[in-house]
Order: sequence, then C-alpha cells, then structure tokens
Amino acid sequence: MEEFTKFGKFAIAPDQHLHGELRVAGKGTSLYLRDDEFFHTRTIPDKCLTGILHDLTRVTLIECITLEEMAHGGDETYHSAKLFPHFVLEGPQHISPNDQAIVEIRLGLDDATALFYDFDAFGTVIDPVPHIERIAAANKVDREIVVGPEPRIVYFTGKRDIIEVDTALGTVRARHNPGWSLGGPAGVRIDNVITIGIEPERPLTFGDAFFRTLQLLRFLELVIGRRQNLREFVVFVNGAENRVPLRVHWSYRPLRTARAIDHRRSPQPADLLLDPIRQSDEFANVMRAWLGTDRERQDARCRFHTSFIDQEIYSVERLIGAANMFDLLPNSAAPKDVDIPSDVMDAKRRCQEIFESLPDSYERSSVLGILGRLGKASLKHKTRHRAQYVETVTAGRFPDLALVLDEAINCRNHYVHGSSAKIDYRENFDMVTFFTDTLEFVFAASELIEAGWNIQAFIKKGTTMSHPFGAYRVDYDERIKKFHALLSKA
Repeated sequence: MEEFTKFGKFAIAPDQHLHGELRVAGKGTSLYLRDDEFFHTRTIPDKCLTGILHDLTRVTLIECITLEEMAHGGDETYHSAKLFPHFVLEGPQHISPNDQAIVEIRLGLDDATALFYDFDAFGTVIDPVPHIERIAAANKVDREIVVGPEPRIVYFTGKRDIIEVDTALGTVRARHNPGWSLGGPAGVRIDNVITIGIEPERPLTFGDAFFRTLQLLRFLELVIGRRQNLREFVVFVNGAENRVPLRVHWSYRPLRTARAIDHRRSPQPADLLLDPIRQSDEFANVMRAWLGTDRERQDARCRFHTSFIDQEIYSVERLIGAANMFDLLPNSAAPKDVDIPSDVMDAKRRCQEIFESLPDSYERSSVLGILGRLGKASLKHKTRHRAQYVETVTAGRFPDLALVLDEAINCRNHYVHGSSAKIDYRENFDMVTFFTDTLEFVFAASELIEAGWNIQAFIKKGTTMSHPFGAYRVDYDERIKKFHALLSKA
C-alpha cells in the first residue's frame, strides 16, 4: 500500500475542474484544491469526485469530507479547500460509487502465508544431478550451457489455486502469484504473493464490495489470531476487453502496530484455528457457514472483533463490551425466553396487579419493568447457552466454565451498575483479563463449533500459543485455580 503525492485536475462538478494536490498517506490522506475563482466543496454529489493525474492515471475519491475552505486576500486573491477522502481508487478508469460495476475483490494480507501454508507448492530439488543435463539442454538457445558439479534446481509446481469456496459473499479464492527473474550472474529467484479474492455472483457497488471485504477480513483475522496489515486491496471492473484493476487506497485501512508488551510470536501455521491446506473441507464448510450467518449476527460479531483485535490491551471497557456482545446476538443464536416455575409466574402476575394499581411514579415504572423482564433471557442465560456449545464437545477440558461466565457478568455489573463485588478487582485485575478472555473465547468458539469447527482436534494438538485461543487453553488450569482461591476468600 504505497504512499505518494501527485498533482492533477479534479472535477468537483460536471462543468468545474480544479487543479489540486492529492496526497495518499493513510489517515493523512488529503486533497488540496486551489482556484482563482470562488468554489465550494460541501455539496459534491454523493461525496465523490474524480480526477486525472499528470501521468493520466484516473482517480476516484469516495466519501470525501471537507476539512477547510479558505479565501486568501491581498493584491491577488484565490480560494482553496482541503478534503479528506476515505477511499482513493486508482487505475485506468473512473467509477461511480453507485455503479454496480465491481466483479472481483482481491486482498493481500501479511499473514497469508501462515494461513495458506501450502508448503509443497515451491521447493528445491534435493538431488538435482540426474536432472540438470536435460534441463540445461532444453533451456539453451544459441549457446551451450555448461553444467558444473554443484547444480541447484528450484521450482514452482504450477498449481496457482490454493482453495476455492462458494459462500454468501461469492466465490472466495486463495491463489499463488509467483514472480521470477530470468536469471544471470546475480542469481535467480522465485518470489510469491498469496492473494485472497471474492468473486460475487453479480456486480457490486463499491459500498457493497467494501462491506463484503470487512466480513471476510473479520473471519480470517479470527482464524489467524490477530489484526492483519492490508498489503493489497484491488477491485476489478469490466473493461472493453478485460477486467480492469483499480487499486484501493483505504485511508483507515487496518494496521497492526507493534507494542512493547506484545509478547506473542507471529502466527504459526499449526496454531491457527483452521487449516485450509490439510483440512480443506473443514475450512471450507466453516467459512461457508460462518459467512452465511454473518449479516444476521453482524452487530455482535463486530463488537467481538473490536475487542479481539486489541489482544494486548485490557480495560474495564473491553470487559463490558465483551459481555454486552452476547446481548446483541439474534434470537436464533441465544434464547429469548426462559422457563420459570408456575409459582413464580403466579407471583409475577399478582405483583404486576398490585403495582399497576398504584399512581404513576418512577418507582412504579421501574418495578413493572423488572417484572416484565422476568422470564426473558438475561445476559447470564445467554452466556451459559453459548457455553454449552463448548462444554458439550470438550469433555470437561474447561471445568466450571459457566461459573466463570457468571462471575464475569457480575464483574461487568459491578462496573456498569455499581453492584457489590465478590472479588477486589483493583487488587486482582488479572481476573478481569481472565473474564474478558473467557467471554471472547466462548463467544467465538461457540460460533465456530456451530459452523462445524472441530475444537477437539484443536485442543489435542500442541501449540506455541501464537494464537490467543491456544494461550487460553494452556493457561486455563492455573487461572481457574486462582479464581476459586479468590472466591473462597469472599
């Protein structure tokens, strides 16, 4: 995702073109416009403008916000404006944000090689001596190629497609994109970039394409275990003869910043939650099922993702958010109502009759509200319901998981409502981190299990703890011991 500053001419209206300077630099992206005559940019149609740079590259600036407009006086006057575009699309043609024109999305992630660990796609011949004569003879043109006693042969098998899955987003495809030199006295090499693409069933607007990109990114980041640096973001539109690529510069693109407290190593292929190479059917089935329910569960999953990607930062706010995401689950994923005994239901009706007969007041409304919620699933009901997915298939690997979740909700209520706490969280903030990790683990693991994830296989294999869930299962026994010790003192 290169940064640059280029000059060109930009259309803020069909009949008004201004000279400007476009700076693409992540959050510092800006467009500076200048003209001798008065102009304003706050009514640009669809917040989108187009430009042609001096090298004739076409750029489309989407979701533009005007930062400043100024009139400069003196002997000579001129007007200027500075805009912030959320997206800059760069390529051989323009695109309107309302056009259903995008036929493919292509992404490059920095941990793609760990996820798609297709180890056998590239290699070095262990014993090249029996083969080098024939290869050298086939490669000669107008001169003899002299073979020496220490030959080396490196290769790419030629199989570009790694995996292809039909999903609710379209066909998701991971591919090898090798590049190589012809060789010479400086040597020869094969470099490879793995890209992940989405090919929808029908052309999309840019907004739809961006939304699907976020959906896929959230899933892949969960499987990998950390936020991804987006190295490439390209959309393709149909041209006169072939598909035309437009590079997308996303001003708020995901960035994983290095922190001094980040002690985890880069993701190890064996630690990831799913293996698209050796367990390709499981990967395909889980991704298909997950993406099939993503729109319905979007609010809860976005809340989870916001917490999950900040692996090394724990706070009360993160705990509260991790608990609240269960309340955002739709009725298909968490119970709406719970069974309560008939005598309790009878008491509820009698109490409602008593309070409804009282004059209107804050206290009357408050009690009636509480009585109305009796029989509705509480946050503890919902977390326990999701925990059953984990407990049913892990055969006691996480003892007292429901009890930990209950206390996590008590901790959340302490910070939200000021209710009493069994544990001094200021002195034992590691319990807050334990609760946070437990809420996030149960939320995501239950979703993955529901989608077809074999968590038993994940638990049985070793781990270097490069994925947060690997670290969670390794540390669980010690953390649950301290949890019980603190509860016993309460």
